[in-house]
Amino acid sequence: MPWPATSFLGQLSETTRQAVLHLGTLRHLAAGEIVIQEGDRPDFAVVLLSGVYKVTGVIESGREALLAIRVGGDLVGELGLADGQPRSATVRAGTTGRCRRIGRPEYEAFLDGHPDAGRAVGRAIAAKLRSATRRRVEFATCPAPVRVARVLRELIETHGVRRPGAVSIEVALTQPELAALAGATEPTVQRVLSTLREQGVVQTGYRRLSVLDEVGLERLART
Repeated sequence: MPWPATSFLGQLSETTRQAVLHLGTLRHLAAGEIVIQEGDRPDFAVVLLSGVYKVTGVIESGREALLAIRVGGDLVGELGLADGQPRSATVRAGTTGRCRRIGRPEYEAFLDGHPDAGRAVGRAIAAKLRSATRRRVEFATCPAPVRVARVLRELIETHGVRRPGAVSIEVALTQPELAALAGATEPTVQRVLSTLREQGVVQTGYRRLSVLDEVGLERLART
């Protein structure tokens, strides 16, 4: 099974990747099933093999907000194993999928014996921290339409499927979830999407979104 080259599994040598695929316990997941629960003790990591996953966190109002999206090939739960702190977010399957749940002792022993896997974990952590930093800067300096455009650009880069005349985002997102990713209110995202529809940049439906004009979207994202 091919995984994205930038994902944890995609960065490993074939020998190390095959070793990872025999670690821990294989789980078959139903849509909506929780993989990691916010606040729990960090005693395992999870290698996602297939499917799409939503990473959420509870904010001050008590509402659950979408923080990120992960896919097959990604590693989750490694931050908690690195610092021993309670889980900072919940990871939930957005579709059916498979993963391998690896307990702390086996995980740490594996990294000790496979330096390339340790380097891949380091890169995965660095990428998440860079993404979080970039989002904080954008929230503070960019207007909402630009933030929405940048989120859509990121989604088509990581989850887009090219079809004749459009790029379909193959992740079912609600408008509140898109608003959480963009750091905007739901009414603001509704207005931005309405404007983009009128300009022929996007096409939307129930939990469906396609980009019709990548150049127009890129122009807004670079504003």
